Amino acid sequence: MRGPKKKIGIFLLICSFILLIWGINSNLTGNVISEYFSNTLTIIHILGLIFLLFGAVLFLERKSLDAVIIPTGHLYERNIKRAKRGSEEKAKYYIISGYLDKNKPVRESQTADIYNALIKYGINSSDIKIERRSKDSLENAIFSLNKLKGLKTIGIVSYPEHLKRFEYIINKAKKEGLVDKNIEIVELPTEQTTKEGIYGFLGNLKERYKLRNGIEKAEENQTSWFRDLIKKVFS
Repeated sequence: MRGPKKKIGIFLLICSFILLIWGINSNLTGNVISEYFSNTLTIIHILGLIFLLFGAVLFLERKSLDAVIIPTGHLYERNIKRAKRGSEEKAKYYIISGYLDKNKPVRESQTADIYNALIKYGINSSDIKIERRSKDSLENAIFSLNKLKGLKTIGIVSYPEHLKRFEYIINKAKKEGLVDKNIEIVELPTEQTTKEGIYGFLGNLKERYKLRNGIEKAEENQTSWFRDLIKKVFS
């Protein structure tokens, strides 16, 4: 899900490294830098320096996003961590994605925890959207992206293993025509604990099994029992 500019930046940095070491005399000693630039600098090395400059600019460039998706989690600390990470990005909208039970007070929900944290971290309430139907990562991705139709650069906040699941889901959804193929997804990782890493790995296996016949047939491959089991083990 890395943006195309990041990929180009990495490519230019690799090329610059290759060009800059091209023809270096392995016997250089003493004032190496001075000798390098006075004795071996060629058009190839100048090109390498140019690639280095542009590669660094593209790789380190930080642009504003159209939206940031923050999926709810079953742990309060995880929700606050995600809200803080999401608030660090400049975006037009911040969408909180997670199921809201109509029979329970909204103020006691995971959505409310993230909403209040975003306000605390300086996000305007008018910039916050709520997606209230999703009950798992698949629905987090599909429902949220469909709520953000017309937007092109969208960040998703979670720990790294969970982001791998979102990447798999969204790539599959693009192939099946369920979301815009031109959407650029930007990963916004939070720090990952050991439990999250193991839980995320198992969750990724579950997701691949569930979606093996496509997203539209996912309901035929229910894995809620497995999801509930690993939640109990790793909570």
